Amino acid sequence: MEIELDKTEQKIVDATIFLLDKEGMNGTTTKKIAKKAEVSEVTVFRKFKSKDNLLKIAKIYYSDYFLEKISDIFTNYEDTDLESLLKNTWWKLVNFLDNNLDIIKIALDELMSSPEEEKMFSKFSDEVLKNLTNIFQEQIDKGKIRKINPSAAALTVFSVIVEGIIFWKFESKVSNDDINKYLDDFLDIFINGITN
Repeated sequence: MEIELDKTEQKIVDATIFLLDKEGMNGTTTKKIAKKAEVSEVTVFRKFKSKDNLLKIAKIYYSDYFLEKISDIFTNYEDTDLESLLKNTWWKLVNFLDNNLDIIKIALDELMSSPEEEKMFSKFSDEVLKNLTNIFQEQIDKGKIRKINPSAAALTVFSVIVEGIIFWKFESKVSNDDINKYLDDFLDIFINGITN
């Protein structure tokens, strides 16, 4: 990772992410961060100099964390049939995103609020799309699927995952069995098409 944090810095960064999720940018003060991290406000400034610098470091730290975890998801997949491969990757991504919803919400807020800077969510989505594209290209190269645009296939799968997460986690609560059924139906349509 680009940024290494000591134990106190980690507590401060984690408190920052927690508060950004719960209270937004305006509600997240250095005083609240210090209280949540169980350190003095002076320690926050001693470690990070300013709130803006703390936010920048938290963003870089969690961007690196996301990229590292995404890399792990895609480097440890088995060479099985496409449906099993996509299903396994889907669940790894869903579980990862589900376990990091606070950071996802912050990244989505950032995506909407400041279009000019490099975004945490953009880095994450670019990495997932690159890896999914590679999976489809490998399947084409091995003759397991017909020649398609691997980037378009990757975008389709990723879009369904992200939309599913947003719908299931932010709009309604559904069981993993319901998600699994939805996934089976999606993969059937995606792999077998919709025509007779």
